[in-house]
Order: sequence, then structure tokens, then C-alpha cells
Amino acid sequence: MKKALSKAVFALSLTVLASSGAYASSTQDAAGCGVGTTIFKDQHGLIYNLLASTTNGILFGTVSQTFGIVGCPSDASVSGKIASFIEFNKQQLAVEVAQGQGDHLAALVEMYGVKQADRQAAIAALKNNQVAIFSLQSTTAIQGEMNKTLQAFVS
Repeated sequence: MKKALSKAVFALSLTVLASSGAYASSTQDAAGCGVGTTIFKDQHGLIYNLLASTTNGILFGTVSQTFGIVGCPSDASVSGKIASFIEFNKQQLAVEVAQGQGDHLAALVEMYGVKQADRQAAIAALKNNQVAIFSLQSTTAIQGEMNKTLQAFVS
């Protein structure tokens, strides 16, 4: 147990060292977001990055990143990731929603958390609302319309 923990700490320190260098510009650059980043936000250097990363891992770093809380940027949240996905794939999504099928559309519905049993109905709802969704220009507006369309399928 102790040996495994030592290996994990060593691997983590190598990862931090490789990604941030000895004099990182900020803790969040290397440590990501979470409780540790908040605690050590004004500290610089390898040791603080290591402490922040370790604290994030121990104290709900994944939860912080998933829900965009405790020092996480908005694009780290699920909603932010969906917005980034829509922005990057807007044209392809418009085509696939109109067709009612496609890999990007399937990925989007999965990102929303639609259960497998409800995915075809959710895709059909998006297809029926395609004109209203993609007549909007901004990613935020498109995502908002998609949220309304998919709210019945997301638990």
C-alpha cells in the first residue's frame, strides 16, 4: 500500500513537472480546478502545483470540474463542454439534426445525458425543432433551444 502510494505521488509529481515546469505562472495552469486550486491560488511553483493537484484529487476535483464549481472555469462544466461541442461542430450538427442521424448528433445527445432508451425520441424531437434551433446565430441561443427541446429526455 505504501509503495503504491509512493509511486502515485512520484507519477503525479512527474506529470506536474512535465506540464508546468518548475516556475508555473499560476496554480490552475497545472492543477486544474477544485478546492486545492482555490486554497493555493496565489502561490506559484512546483510544490504548490503538486499540493493543489493532490488536494483537488482528494477533495472532489472531478465533481468540481463536472459541475463548474470551486474555481472551475465555465467551460469545464458539462454545460460548457456542450457549448464548446456545439460551437465547434455547429454546421455538422445542423446537417445531422435535419437528417435525424449521425455521429455528432449521437455524441451530443449522449453529452446531455439522455438515456439509451430515449435517444431516438430525443433525436426526433431535435429534428422536429431543427428550424427553430439553427435559425439562431449564437451558440448560447442554440444551446438554450436544445435544452428546451431535450428537457423531457434528461433526468
